[in-house]
Amino acid sequence: MKEILSSRSKRQLELMELLADSDWVPFSTASESLGVPVKTLKSDIIELETLLAPATIESSKKYGIRLATNFGFCKTSFYQKFIKNSVEFQLIEKIFLHNFSTIIDLADDLYISVSTIKRIVFRVNQLLQIEGFTINLKKMQLVGDPHSICNFMQHYFYEKYGVAESLLTPAQLVILDQVGLQIVRQAIPNKSDYSLDFSLLNRLRFYIYTDINLLKHNSENQLPDIPEKEFTILDDTYACDEFYSQFGLPLSATNLNTFFYLFFSDQYIDSIDTLRELIKYDRNAYLKYQKIEHLLLEIEKKMDCTCHNFDNIFMRLYNLDCQIHGRTFILHNKNKEFLTSIKNLYGHFPIELIHSLQAIFYSNPYKEYMIYESISILFTDWPNLLDRLEYSSPTMKAGLLFNSGLDYMNMLSERITYYLRGRFSCTPLHINSLKELGKQAEEYDCIITNIPEISINNIPIIVIPLIPDAKSFDKLMLVYEDYFDKN
Repeated sequence: MKEILSSRSKRQLELMELLADSDWVPFSTASESLGVPVKTLKSDIIELETLLAPATIESSKKYGIRLATNFGFCKTSFYQKFIKNSVEFQLIEKIFLHNFSTIIDLADDLYISVSTIKRIVFRVNQLLQIEGFTINLKKMQLVGDPHSICNFMQHYFYEKYGVAESLLTPAQLVILDQVGLQIVRQAIPNKSDYSLDFSLLNRLRFYIYTDINLLKHNSENQLPDIPEKEFTILDDTYACDEFYSQFGLPLSATNLNTFFYLFFSDQYIDSIDTLRELIKYDRNAYLKYQKIEHLLLEIEKKMDCTCHNFDNIFMRLYNLDCQIHGRTFILHNKNKEFLTSIKNLYGHFPIELIHSLQAIFYSNPYKEYMIYESISILFTDWPNLLDRLEYSSPTMKAGLLFNSGLDYMNMLSERITYYLRGRFSCTPLHINSLKELGKQAEEYDCIITNIPEISINNIPIIVIPLIPDAKSFDKLMLVYEDYFDKN
């Protein structure tokens, strides 16, 4: 949803993305990539340094610009800063939370005019209606599909705050966790242990908080008839009173069923045994079951890698249809970033996965998001799959030429192979002149050297120090990823 940002903020974010994925970027390259003059870039850099402090953007007449950060800075950090600094996103959040009942009060809080708010809302609504809802300034509400609103706002809160502790008080977190545990128990009634991992707990906290605000301030949105489930927490008078005290919303059976419906959906299947009963009479469920089973068995066979978490992965993939109700990110598409890294490192295997997943989710309007989510599930819940891919990753043939002895080059060759896990097959070159190097270089995909004077057309020359450091190995990996991305 970068399009929600103003044109200037969007351009500055794209500049940050360019710098985050590169070392030095020449001004001409950045100018061409972003379609703006170098003078505009320099103005953007001044503004960005204020926004991104303590990170800085270094500049050099010779090399261009690069991002200089400390160990605590990552991509998530600058996406978070852009969301927090965006008037457009602040406006959406304040209307959703119903912080202001009139447009005049909202304009005063954002330090902009009423006419500016109307212009922003007109532009932003063209994007939000694709997500399933819009901003209604007369009602000062988000109106549309409740699933879509909750999905969008949950991911918004997650990207802005990262962890629920940054948004909610300790007392609010305690009662939310009690409610979250009740919801999980209803979704998976036969599970013996309900200790929630941090990732699910964090998602539940953000989602329930979003649901609470939807029911409090966005009651115009029509919810369907929701099946009723039983929640034992309703018998706990203290918990009910504490929930109302913290959020100003009754902890009623109706509200709890709405929380459950908006998070898990009534179509959620609680176990593999329940699913096996379902497929006996539901043909669509049976076909989907077959496709997912075939995919997992095919991966096991292809990678010679037993899946020790088969049922869990199977059910997570099967239930995605009823758990994803729109986009899975706001600005930072971590799943796509993860897939890009996997593709760069391991060649064609992820492409085959995508085709299989497209066949499973072909009819879902959010299949693009579901495919990225599925690949993330496969690799995170099936850890030894990555190990198998490491062994099958393609190798780049490198000629090694350093102004040192042959013994040292042999040692260096082994060191590069070890640290980069066999991605480079290094051969020390036995030559008497640079002219002879030009002839031998055709046999290799790249030349690794510490001699900056070497230049050969159409073959990458990677210059690193005689004693490689961490930056040297990073440089080698960038060349590796670029090579297989192009080929």
